[in-house]
Amino acid sequence: MDEWLNKRVKTIDRPKKRGIVEYMDDQYIVVYFTIPRKERVIFSSKESFLAKVELIEETKA
Repeated sequence: MDEWLNKRVKTIDRPKKRGIVEYMDDQYIVVYFTIPRKERVIFSSKESFLAKVELIEETKA
């Protein structure tokens, strides 16, 4: 699970948001969204996180 830390993510459904995984522990996953506005969202479980958010694959050009 620690491999998700500082990874870029986006929401699956509308409204479309993009951000990074800022903090993780046994109980919480905190995502800091920067697009379209700056806000933090706290997910209480891995299941709720995966239901709402997906990781963005980073490609090197």
